[in-house]
Amino acid sequence: MDYVISQGNTKRRYRQHSNFLLPGQFFRWADGQDAAHRIGWAGASLVVTAAVMFPLTMSAILFNGAAFSLIVGAIISLSTVIVMNLAALPTRYTIPAFFAGILLDAGLIIASFFIG
Repeated sequence: MDYVISQGNTKRRYRQHSNFLLPGQFFRWADGQDAAHRIGWAGASLVVTAAVMFPLTMSAILFNGAAFSLIVGAIISLSTVIVMNLAALPTRYTIPAFFAGILLDAGLIIASFFIG
């Protein structure tokens, strides 16, 4: 009697945890998002920026004295995200612009309490 014992290809895959905030890692991840989720990122960034953050920022600015420089900053934040999405740029540019716009709006809201 002959017995054949075979082992399949038993390779172990280990997932490496890397720092996502490094520019190379982020741009590789964003390139992968471009093909699969580009429309979702564009829609989410437009909705969050135009329907949530801009009205919230403008109401905070207007309630605290309506400083013209803060109003211009809110308009710049909104227009940057809209222009990036209307230009159909890859997600490696639109995602950082979206998060920069959110940070700028948060900074404007905080600044509106001190400048007014």
